Amino acid sequence: MSEPQPILRSPLLEVAGFAHAFPTRHASDADLLGALGAREIVRVRQVHGAVAVEGAAAEAAEADAVVGRDAGVAVGVRVADCVPVLVVDAASGHVAAIHAGWRGVALGVVRAGVELLAGRDLLAAIGPCIGPCCFEVGPEVADRLGFVVRRAGDKAFVDLRGAVRAQLRALGLADERIDDVAGCTKHEARFHSFRRDGANSGRMLAAVAPRYPR
Repeated sequence: MSEPQPILRSPLLEVAGFAHAFPTRHASDADLLGALGAREIVRVRQVHGAVAVEGAAAEAAEADAVVGRDAGVAVGVRVADCVPVLVVDAASGHVAAIHAGWRGVALGVVRAGVELLAGRDLLAAIGPCIGPCCFEVGPEVADRLGFVVRRAGDKAFVDLRGAVRAQLRALGLADERIDDVAGCTKHEARFHSFRRDGANSGRMLAAVAPRYPR
């Protein structure tokens, strides 16, 4: 049996020359830093909101999207069912990492991250997250998000990845400029999942580094 793949990547971002990583639960810190080629990874204190901040202001900031513009300094978000979104500007080399849980999606965190990045040639990769096979919600959440794939009694199963893609499209990204890195975090054991493991769940740090020079 082959060893589990510790780091997943987006072919779209790879071709554009951006070092990035969607780790599985099998990734070590060394795997992650090696994939990024960065001296540090800047993060924020995630609160399931719609605030985006610059990487230079990220320390102790409460936000769910962070923009990176400095060479050697990657930006990242921690997830365990929520959607990690990595957005890059192929023109400037600047990047953004977005943590999009259902609350953030409903509040507009994807727009906040993309607008702060302010890129001219955007590409995006949507990483592994809880899939519509497993994302069971009540009617209030389903009504706020839409993208219901099926219903079971008073519960609905929602395509959170699809909701994020729709928001990226509304911000001007064509479908061919949005990549999906597949995987359902809840039913695939290679990922951490809060829905599956509760308080015992770990987190995965999806991250991307600015590209300098071209």
